[in-house]
Formats: sequence, C-alpha cells, structure tokens
Amino acid sequence: WKVKKHGQERRRIWRKLHLAVDSKTHEIICADLSLNNVTDSEAFPGLIRQTHRKIRAASADGAYDTRLCHDELRRKKISALIPPRKGAGYWPGEYADRNRAVANQRLTGSNAR
Repeated sequence: WKVKKHGQERRRIWRKLHLAVDSKTHEIICADLSLNNVTDSEAFPGLIRQTHRKIRAASADGAYDTRLCHDELRRKKISALIPPRKGAGYWPGEYADRNRAVANQRLTGSNAR
C-alpha cells in the first residue's frame, strides 16, 4: 500500500509503529517500532510482553489470527477477541475458543464476501 500511497521508494527506510491501547481510557499502554517488513502479527507478542498491566482481553482484526498471537495470549492468560480469517480452518490442540469462532463463522456465513 505504501508504494500506491507514497510512490516509488527513494532510499527511505519505512518504519511501523505498533500500539496497544486501553479500550476504556484510550491510553497507549505499550508501543513498538519495527521495520516495514515485520508483519503486525509478528510484532504482537513483543508488544504484549512489554506491558506490566493485567490484561483480561485483547481485540484485534483478522490479521492477528495466527498461532503466534494466540499462543502468546494463552501464555499470558488473556482472552483473545480476534475474528478468524476468511476461510479459516480448525486448529488442533488448545485452540477451543478459536475453533468455536471458526464454527460460528461457518454456521453464520460471516466473512463470506
């Protein structure tokens, strides 16, 4: 998207700022700066590890529907509010909540556009 938005690259090093925000107070609770080639889901575990607050639930878009993100949330005992990606399959093992979301997605036909 950056080439479409800003034109062809001219010796720039793009950075991405990843933020975790308290949904009630809108306060930034942690931040991480990464290079452009780091995906959001790759930066997510490091972002979660930074905070010393007790987080009960984390919500994110479908780009964060990866084992890496779900494993980190489960490790810290945080409830994941992440919709499955379009066409998502079931994961074996300790992913019961996510698998229920996949089943619900298939049942209701959401994300079927």
